[in-house]
Amino acid sequence: MNRFESDYYAFMGFGGDRSREALGHYVGFFTQEPVLELGSGQGEVLDLLRDAGLAACGVDLDEGMVEHARAQGHEVVHGDAMGRLRSAAGGSLGGVFAAHFLEHFAADDAAEIVAEVGRVLRPGGTFVAVVPNAASLSVLGHDFWRDPTHVRFYDPQLLAFLASQAGLVVTELGANPRNSPGPPPQLLPVELPAEPPLGAEVARLLAVGAGAVDPDGRADRSVETWPAVTHLLSVLDERVQAVQHQNAVLRTAYMNLLQQLYPANEVYMVARLATGEDGS
Repeated sequence: MNRFESDYYAFMGFGGDRSREALGHYVGFFTQEPVLELGSGQGEVLDLLRDAGLAACGVDLDEGMVEHARAQGHEVVHGDAMGRLRSAAGGSLGGVFAAHFLEHFAADDAAEIVAEVGRVLRPGGTFVAVVPNAASLSVLGHDFWRDPTHVRFYDPQLLAFLASQAGLVVTELGANPRNSPGPPPQLLPVELPAEPPLGAEVARLLAVGAGAVDPDGRADRSVETWPAVTHLLSVLDERVQAVQHQNAVLRTAYMNLLQQLYPANEVYMVARLATGEDGS
């Protein structure tokens, strides 16, 4: 089972440039080094941190992941994250990153991990935890359960609680805009163009009809029917406009519902170890 996760990633085609694009959202949160990544996987974040000029290392339990990251020139320990954290001296790290990591642990274990993070960070050091978003229907319904090693969801507020218990100050909770695919395309409604009102056209036809004559040069008596026709068309036009307005309102409500059901696929918490007695 030591290559289980890496074999699964290879089977699913995970990782690569798409993963780097989404994970790039978090690099700017780190201002100190070194940064330790828990569950560093194929090393995408280590790539990004290196590109940003920040010294970083990783730890992963899957030897296939470790081999891949080391092949990219990264320093990665093959072992469990808790052991790596416990081996680090207190206040020795400028940052700890854990993306799609904590959901592999039960709550007690996750709390212990976060507590160790609080111990190893130096004042001002940053901890960023990223987890799948249970508020997303696609994640809740099937994406989360595709990974056989997942244990449970963690809400951002729960992450904030664990961080506060570890003595960290939460500075941001959010959703990753770079990992927000939205609803499946087949659920999106077709956007129909609104038709313009017919009132002006009806008035123009009425004006033309008022001067009409029959083939013998006499006034066309049919023009007397134009007021009735005008009224009928006006009523029809009002109803069409009302239906269009209602359709627009319903479409907006439906799109809002889809946004609620399919928000960003991952959410995150940023916390820092206070630098002074005032907690800042």
